[in-house]
Amino acid sequence: MTPTPFEHGLALAWSDGALSRQGAQMLENLQEKLDLNDFDRAAQEEKWLENISKGERRSFGDGDEILKQWLDSLNDLTSLENSVRMMGKAALKVGLSKKTWLNASTFAHGLGLGQALAEGAWLEVATDDLGDWPAALDPLAVILGLVINIQKTVAEKSTTNPIFVNIDYEGAKSEPLSWMPDLLPIENEQCAWGWKNEHARDTEPPERDLVYCNSVLIAWVRRLVAKRHERGEPGLSGLPEGLVLMPSSSSLSREGNELTISMIVDLGDSGLVRPWAKIIVDGAINIVAAPDTLAENWVGIHDALAGLLIHGLQTLPRQLVLASGLDLECRNVSIDGGWIVHDLGTA
Repeated sequence: MTPTPFEHGLALAWSDGALSRQGAQMLENLQEKLDLNDFDRAAQEEKWLENISKGERRSFGDGDEILKQWLDSLNDLTSLENSVRMMGKAALKVGLSKKTWLNASTFAHGLGLGQALAEGAWLEVATDDLGDWPAALDPLAVILGLVINIQKTVAEKSTTNPIFVNIDYEGAKSEPLSWMPDLLPIENEQCAWGWKNEHARDTEPPERDLVYCNSVLIAWVRRLVAKRHERGEPGLSGLPEGLVLMPSSSSLSREGNELTISMIVDLGDSGLVRPWAKIIVDGAINIVAAPDTLAENWVGIHDALAGLLIHGLQTLPRQLVLASGLDLECRNVSIDGGWIVHDLGTA
């Protein structure tokens, strides 16, 4: 049974296995935001709480923080309407069953966005093709089967925005990337790419053979998950069936030579969690072992996430080098501030 928006909020609030005082207050705020009366809230809450175990606190997740992020993203529903229209249009392209439509419509109406969804799906209201969507709409994307990001055609061929990828090697030349169309060649640079709509960087790129920002790596990881879904494969290898990943929720943080990846995972009846995993990058790449206190059934998710990040670090530089027209090996991976750094050379 597809959850209502309030039940989704309950899943977020309880995603670490317990409800805090702050979480309870945020649920009050959500009830008010959804214009939900006390009777309907009580019915939804009673049904939802019957299906969870409150005896164990999970090892992952921060329910308050995840719920706060979702509530904040719902502050301006008007700005979400266009994204919902695009999602309705995209759902028709991937196939929209009667059951899926009813579930999606119910959820969208709970947010006050039912009309916008109908306009995109059935009323042929003019709207763009779906690119990304706000994180607030991740639950609707799951219901509609749009966890895979549908890339839109990008007309731009180049940008003057700052460098986010740079290859400083003789013969290298930047070209548009079909596999990451928002990362555009930079005008008047030999071999560099920048994000179409992004100007902010923490630091200047190091002067090394191949460098790229963390934002490029996490975008590549999201694409890896999406392509696995396209092929009918699980987003994370070695995990039980029924888990649904939300690639748009993935994030990457750095501390020294360590990278930490996290991503919201929908566990179905068990709710939503944000597992994490950490790796060390210092000439080679190694997984930081899961904490000893971590429950055994969570270690698999931890290691699968770490493996996903390592796979990204192994494949992205090769893709970039090939796109530059070179046929070289990537060596000696390291971290320099907010940049991933590789040396290039022949085999």
